[in-house]
Amino acid sequence: MRAIILLLAMLSILSKIDVKGQNLIYAKDIRTEKLRIIPEATQGGTVSELLTDLEYIPLKGTKNQLLSEVVEMNCNADRIGILNSKGEFYLYDIRGNLLKIINSVIGQKEEKEKWAMLFHNIQFNEHGFELSHAYIKARYDLNGNFIDTISNSNNKWDYATQIATKKWTYYSPDLRDPKIKTTDALKLGDSVIVKYEKLDSVLISYGIHQPLSPNINNKAYASFDYTTKLFELDSSGVSKIYQFVFPLKNTVNLDELRKVKDYTNYMHYYNAHREEIRTLDKVVNYKNYLIMELKKSDSFWIALNPTNKNIIGLTNILPDKSNDYLKFMSEYLLSSNGEYLFSFLSPSDIRIAISKSKEEFHPISERLKALEKSNNPVFVRFKLK
Repeated sequence: MRAIILLLAMLSILSKIDVKGQNLIYAKDIRTEKLRIIPEATQGGTVSELLTDLEYIPLKGTKNQLLSEVVEMNCNADRIGILNSKGEFYLYDIRGNLLKIINSVIGQKEEKEKWAMLFHNIQFNEHGFELSHAYIKARYDLNGNFIDTISNSNNKWDYATQIATKKWTYYSPDLRDPKIKTTDALKLGDSVIVKYEKLDSVLISYGIHQPLSPNINNKAYASFDYTTKLFELDSSGVSKIYQFVFPLKNTVNLDELRKVKDYTNYMHYYNAHREEIRTLDKVVNYKNYLIMELKKSDSFWIALNPTNKNIIGLTNILPDKSNDYLKFMSEYLLSSNGEYLFSFLSPSDIRIAISKSKEEFHPISERLKALEKSNNPVFVRFKLK
């Protein structure tokens, strides 16, 4: 009864909250749909209740071919591509066999002092894949054989999405010229669709944020720092805006945040406001769902069905006997190729699951024993029921 009373109280508070968000300038006739969410109250359950086709695929390699860290991951039906902390690319087949490591770009000079990572983005296509490096893209076939490089000079950090013949591009705010009152934020081709109001926006960003989603089924999504508005994009423009409204503890205090002027104070602010959701991150269109990370100190993942408004708290899904009480996703990386959702686990995640099974007197499955032998991350893919 106490839990029900608390939930009703929170819903009552939510109904009264409509906090002014980041000041974005865009056409006001775009349809907006409000969704009120309490992260902890989103639908949860067990792996066997909510997931299907769950696979754990160990990534193979010798002791000299181990992945130190997974920074970026992408896949198609036959290949898995991973970037490590240096931006080096590891190509695997879908069973986890290592096909190639790419740690340089043919025809390009070494720029280790200038660029922190060799590659920073992976894009698969029907012919192979592209790896973004500085102001170029290096193209390879599906076996990792080099094809050529193409210019990427107008899109350095690859915040762009192609839908049909139209290209959506995201721009970070430019603060260097004090005379500029507005800054472009989102463009469709040469047309500016969204701007920041420079005098009334939070234009400081130290977090890693993926502002544009990949194009799946001719739809993509754009999000912005310090706002919970999500823009649904197609080849003709913005088709809809989702406005997420969260409880007060999860809502960024923009008046306070505008006072933050440097990284030290930024970290002080977020250490004191760990539940505030800074942005909607890593949005991806998956079947009937929108998958996204509610970006805060301990990231919270949800799957939203825009049609019936059902929201699954992916972070609330608990492992069970069906998957040997093993985690099924990383806390900070989850994406989709349209058919599957995919993530990864570290070797330490496997050891933790084995220790937990021993403590609770569960038998150690042959699958866990096999995964324990791998010193590499484990690729995980699954579907929502």
